Formats: sequence, C-alpha cells, structure tokens
Amino acid sequence: MTARIPVLICGGGIAGLTAALLLHREGVAPVLVEKHAGTSPQPKARRFNPRSTEVFRWLGIMDQVEQASAPLASFTGMLSGTTLADATWPEVTETLRERLVQHGKMPDLSPAPSVLCPQDVLEPVLRQAAIERGVSVRFGTELVSFEQDDAGITAHLRPADGEPYQVSADYLIAADGARSPIRTALGIPRSGHGHLADNLDVCFRADLAELVRDKPFNLCRIENPAASGAFVSVNGTDRWLFSTSDFPGSDSLGEDGWRELLRTVVGVPDLEVEVLSRMHWESGMYVADRFSSGRVFLAGDAAHAMPPMAAAGANTAIADVANLAWKLAAVLAGTATPALLDTYHAERYPIGYATAEFSSMASGHLGTMLASITSDDAPRIDPLAALFGVQYERGAFVPDGRGPAPEDRYDPAGRPGTRVPHAWLDASTSTVDLAVPGFVLLCGPDSTRWAAEAGRLGLRLVSVSDEAWLAETELPADGALLLRPDAIVGWHSSSEVPLADALPRLLNTSAEAPV
Repeated sequence: MTARIPVLICGGGIAGLTAALLLHREGVAPVLVEKHAGTSPQPKARRFNPRSTEVFRWLGIMDQVEQASAPLASFTGMLSGTTLADATWPEVTETLRERLVQHGKMPDLSPAPSVLCPQDVLEPVLRQAAIERGVSVRFGTELVSFEQDDAGITAHLRPADGEPYQVSADYLIAADGARSPIRTALGIPRSGHGHLADNLDVCFRADLAELVRDKPFNLCRIENPAASGAFVSVNGTDRWLFSTSDFPGSDSLGEDGWRELLRTVVGVPDLEVEVLSRMHWESGMYVADRFSSGRVFLAGDAAHAMPPMAAAGANTAIADVANLAWKLAAVLAGTATPALLDTYHAERYPIGYATAEFSSMASGHLGTMLASITSDDAPRIDPLAALFGVQYERGAFVPDGRGPAPEDRYDPAGRPGTRVPHAWLDASTSTVDLAVPGFVLLCGPDSTRWAAEAGRLGLRLVSVSDEAWLAETELPADGALLLRPDAIVGWHSSSEVPLADALPRLLNTSAEAPV
C-alpha cells in the first residue's frame, strides 16, 4: 500500500532542510529525500545575512548556528595581493566606505547577525535539527520519477541499500539543485544571462594560522601569473579554498602540480599542503520561468541559479522556503484555498530574478567579482533597502494605497508586502520574532479597538509601545498591522479594507472559512 504524506521534499541541501524544519514548525510532517549519502562536502555558500539568521531564530537553532560559525567570527575583511603572504587591505574607496557604513547599521535593523558559516558546516546542523524533531530525513534515497494529477503526487523512490518503493504526496518541493531533474521533467524553461564563466574551486588543508593572524579575511583577491582568483576562509586555521578560472588540463595537473600551484599563490614555497577536493562550477544566471507547476514548487538553485558575487544564492533559497512553507501548511490545514499557493511564484519570482541579475553584474572568477564590488565603478544599490526593504509587487497581502517602498533607501514604513521593521519587545524578543505559525495582530499601545476583533478572528494580539517603531511603521497609537508567519506585513490599518475582510482576502478563502 502506498504511503501518503503531505509534502515530499527532494533535496537535502540548505533549501530542502530549511523547508523541512519550517514545515515541521507549522505542524506539517514532511518527508525529505536526498540521493547522496551525506550533506555537501564543499564549503560553497558561507555568508548568511540577517534575513536568513532571522529564520534560524524562528526555528530555535540560532545557538547551534552561531557555535558552528564561531571559527570565522572575526574573519570579515577583504584582502588583495599577488600572493596571500603579501596581501594587504585594499584602499578604502568611496564605495567601500559606503558599504562599511551601511553594514554598521544592520544591527539596528535586525535581531539577528550576519554570519560566516560554510555550507559543509551548516548543513549538518540543519540535518541534525530535523532528525531530532522527528522529521523523516532519508539520505541515500533518489527520487527516480514522479507523476502528478488533481489528487496529488506519486513519487518513485530508490534507496541505495534497499528495494525501490513509491509514496503519494499532496505536494512536492523541488530543492534538487541547479540541474534539477524535477524542473527538467516538468519542462519549465529558464531565462537570464545564461553562461558567464567556467570556474574551479580547490579545497585544501594547510596551517596558515600564523600567516593570517594579523589579517583575518573573508575573501582575498589574488592576481598572479600562475593563477588569479580568490582565497576563501573555511575555518580560519587549516581549511581554505582557492577559487580560480577553469583552464585546459586542470584535471590532469596531478596532486603534485596542484600543491606547487597552491604554494605559489599562497607565497610559501615549502608549505605543507593537502588537496582535499576540486570542484568545477559554472558561473551563470538561470531563472526558471515558473516557480511552480501544479502541485510541484521549485526552491533554491532549482528556481534560480546565480553567480556568488552577492553571496545571495543560499540566502534567496532560505527566503523561498520561508515564503512557501506557511502557505502549504495553511492549504493543508484547510484555512486557505489552493489559490494561495499561486502567490509563491508571484512573490518570489521577481525577487529571485532581480537578485540573480544583480549577482551577474560581474562575470569571471571570484577574484574578479571581489574587485568589482570594492571599486568605485560598482553599482550604487542601497544594501539596507535590498536586504530589509524589499517589497513584493503582488501576492498574499492587501495593499493600503501608499504605493511601493522606495528602492534607494530603507523605508518600508510597514507597507503590506514588506518585512515588518524590527523593534525589541523585551530583552530577547523582537517584532520579527513574532513570525510564528498563524497570524499576529501588532497594534499600538491603545489596543482597545482591536481586542474583540482579534479574539473573534483567532489572532494573537501584541501591543507595541516603542514610539520610534510606531513612527517607522506609520501607525497611530490605535493603529495595527497584520503579520504573516514569514514576518511579512499582510495588512495595515491605513487600508480601506477592514481587517475582517482583509484576512480572508489574503488567504484567498471565503469569509466563513476558519482561521
């Protein structure tokens, strides 16, 4: 007899594991399958911005993430030179100065930090958290094929150490990477700039602790006749990555040849080096034309592959599944109609495309990209607005007539379709932390007019007296806004639509549907 599950997740990387944890938080019991036996052996994604770590706070795993990222806590700088040994801090250009100033403002805008946590360190944290919470996590199990109809998904699975079997699911999340067999099977085309460059990452072990003691770096740009590219800190002591342009004969260079090349670009002729792995990768921009098809939803690299310039790929993946999980949960619980799921593409596609396009402004290897973001020729995009002030154009929210949020500065003003601004409610709880299962009504200090309605609609009511936050969200003392489970404002009391009508409209349900 075929087992029935609510959501099948294909892919055990950052997108898939985060989706599993978020669905579990919503009371949904997903099954995750991953064809590989373990998590990624490559550091790949490392920079996780506050929007991602806010999600980790919701999941109750921030302590584990900070512990995992502790070795690189001080490795925040950028170096450049002909070798790592002679590399120095770059000249502080106007662009770099602006970036530093803006970065310094981030702690005032979020309860969560930006962290450096290599993907091969973070994914085991996510996997362990999922297992401990009872999520069915099946590594070494391949999704061979699937079919879908109006009744659901039928997936054919093949474990590495057992007999093939099948499961039926209400929905399928394709978090199966840039080459996504699921997306291919669905026939969803991709658009964008396409191929930009061929690159090669060499992960190696060498004791460089003394060499970098006075210059802890996140990235180090190298311009050397032997090979140009960038060094990446993996643990700040003896694990490192060198990223360069791929070249003919790279696979036949041999271990001795790679050791000599690394000694040259490090600048230490007698360095003891162990080459751990080499990975060819394509720098390119490919965005799926549709993020969903029937009961299947694309997330992460399956939806949008992009160069690593803006360190945005994994962060965008986390935002995808934060958007999708609560919507799937609401539909599965019967509190929303399946039409709510159409808003996943409507909300995430424009963001995914714009982020991938920005990340593609510099092609080539990582060193070239690093040079482009520290030069005065770099595009002037306000990082605070891009990170905290993004507004969905349309989707699961009720516009209030104030128009879109500005793009050249951070000023969301509590507009529907934007992330709720941060303010501390007590010593450890932020307004952003109120992104919990269900909806929350955030109101000013005069909550009298909202208490009865919140009770009738089954909404948690939270009063905020922070005057700066009220001014920032353009709320009077007796105003309110409705917060979605992903920290996005769904309704503002300045709207002409009453709250009682706004909630069913947001959920695409009838007014009689339970909340």
